[in-house]
Amino acid sequence: METQPEKMSLLLRFKERSVSGVFVALTVAAMIGWIYLLSSMFVRFILWYFS
Repeated sequence: METQPEKMSLLLRFKERSVSGVFVALTVAAMIGWIYLLSSMFVRFILWYFS
């Protein structure tokens, strides 16, 4: 059986990992959004230039 401090440390570790995981997920989503935006602008420019 686990004592109370061990349970708290497990909860704190889980909270820290979930916060860092959410931060990484938001960062990756923002990067994907910027890549999509820039690539769509580039494709539109190329299509406008050659039309």
